[in-house]
Amino acid sequence: MARPNQNQDTKAFLSTLRKARSSGNGALRRELGWSESRYWKAHSALLDAGKIQKGRGRGGSVNMAGK
Repeated sequence: MARPNQNQDTKAFLSTLRKARSSGNGALRRELGWSESRYWKAHSALLDAGKIQKGRGRGGSVNMAGK
Protein backbone atom coordinates (compact mmCIF):
# COMPACT_ATOMS: atom_id res chain seq x y z
CA MET A 1 0.00 0.00 0.00
CA ALA A 2 1.35 3.43 -0.93
CA ARG A 3 2.12 5.99 1.73
CA PRO A 4 -0.42 8.84 1.89
CA ASN A 5 0.70 12.12 0.42
CA GLN A 6 1.19 15.38 2.35
CA ASN A 7 -2.32 16.61 1.52
CA GLN A 8 -3.90 13.43 2.89
CA ASP A 9 -1.71 13.66 6.00
CA THR A 10 -2.67 17.27 6.74
CA LYS A 11 -6.36 16.42 6.31
CA ALA A 12 -6.06 13.47 8.70
CA PHE A 13 -4.13 15.62 11.18
CA LEU A 14 -6.80 18.35 11.15
CA SER A 15 -9.66 15.88 11.36
CA THR A 16 -8.14 14.17 14.39
CA LEU A 17 -7.28 17.48 16.06
CA ARG A 18 -10.80 18.86 15.52
CA LYS A 19 -12.23 15.93 17.48
CA ALA A 20 -9.86 16.60 20.39
CA ARG A 21 -9.95 20.42 20.08
CA SER A 22 -6.48 20.55 21.66
CA SER A 23 -3.88 17.87 22.12
CA GLY A 24 -0.35 17.21 23.20
CA ASN A 25 1.95 16.46 20.30
CA GLY A 26 2.83 13.00 21.61
CA ALA A 27 -0.79 12.04 22.23
CA LEU A 28 -1.91 13.28 18.81
CA ARG A 29 0.95 11.46 17.07
CA ARG A 30 0.02 8.23 18.86
CA GLU A 31 -3.65 8.72 17.97
CA LEU A 32 -2.68 9.07 14.31
CA GLY A 33 -0.29 6.11 14.54
CA TRP A 34 2.45 8.01 12.72
CA SER A 35 6.22 8.10 12.94
CA GLU A 36 7.76 11.25 14.39
CA SER A 37 9.04 12.43 11.00
CA ARG A 38 5.62 12.04 9.37
CA TYR A 39 3.90 13.83 12.26
CA TRP A 40 6.32 16.77 12.26
CA LYS A 41 6.10 17.21 8.48
CA ALA A 42 2.32 17.58 8.67
CA HIS A 43 2.60 19.73 11.82
CA SER A 44 5.07 22.11 10.13
CA ALA A 45 2.98 22.40 6.98
CA LEU A 46 -0.17 23.24 8.97
CA LEU A 47 1.66 25.66 11.25
CA ASP A 48 3.16 27.46 8.23
CA ALA A 49 -0.31 27.64 6.63
CA GLY A 50 -1.76 29.16 9.82
CA LYS A 51 -4.25 26.32 10.34
CA ILE A 52 -2.89 25.24 13.73
CA GLN A 53 -1.11 27.00 16.54
CA LYS A 54 1.31 25.87 19.17
CA GLY A 55 0.13 25.51 22.73
CA ARG A 56 1.86 24.92 26.02
CA GLY A 57 2.80 21.84 27.91
CA ARG A 58 5.61 19.40 28.33
CA GLY A 59 6.39 18.11 24.86
CA GLY A 60 4.27 20.88 23.42
CA SER A 61 0.68 20.91 22.36
CA VAL A 62 -1.31 22.02 19.38
CA ASN A 63 -4.78 23.42 18.75
CA MET A 64 -6.78 24.78 15.87
CA ALA A 65 -5.80 28.32 14.90
CA GLY A 66 -8.19 31.00 16.03
CA LYS A 67 -9.49 28.98 18.99
